Amino acid sequence: MMQERKIHFKNSLSGRPPKKLVFFLHGYGADGADLFNLSNPFSTILRDAKFISPDAPQQCQLSSVGKQWFPIEKIPYGAKDAANDLLELIENECEKEKLNISDVVLIGFSQGAMMSLQTMLLSKINFFAVIGYSGNIATQNINFSQNFIKNGIHKNSNTPVFLIHGEEDEVVPFESLENSKKLLLQIGFAVKTLNRPNLGHGIDPEGISAGMEFLNKLVNN
Repeated sequence: MMQERKIHFKNSLSGRPPKKLVFFLHGYGADGADLFNLSNPFSTILRDAKFISPDAPQQCQLSSVGKQWFPIEKIPYGAKDAANDLLELIENECEKEKLNISDVVLIGFSQGAMMSLQTMLLSKINFFAVIGYSGNIATQNINFSQNFIKNGIHKNSNTPVFLIHGEEDEVVPFESLENSKKLLLQIGFAVKTLNRPNLGHGIDPEGISAGMEFLNKLVNN
């Protein structure tokens, strides 16, 4: 059930027209407000970025207030249609700011991390970078993008990817980190990973700092 979605925006810290767009993609049962505070630390690294944190388009089946990108029982197949819907939203925001998908950073948590990776795989153009916290992708997610894979290499494989996962994750198993990395490596992506000891299903300060450092190196390269 598609609904009018709420989208949280934060303009660039520098006050200049944005050179980058950063999308935060929340987890299942949350909403755009959930990750929006991450714009505070990340804006210190990306002072010329506009931050965008949309609600997922569907009402969550297990929560009267939360949202879902797709129903949980449709993993992994639901990610395909949801990613195409998200790409449309991203393209619209790029058009508004006269930017390209190559200027866009995706930062996702849990179902939002799966969305970040699936969207990267289905995009016609490389993203600037993708960071996934506590996420997972399956072989099917790769297979949805077969049209973009030639001689075993995905056409967007130049997109830098950073995956971060808590070792004590009780929702998305920790082994998802290595599984997702392996699937992406097989089609040519360079994937950086970070495991967080004693962390369950969440994002901790060390994971935020690592994500900031990752982007800082890319923008100052």
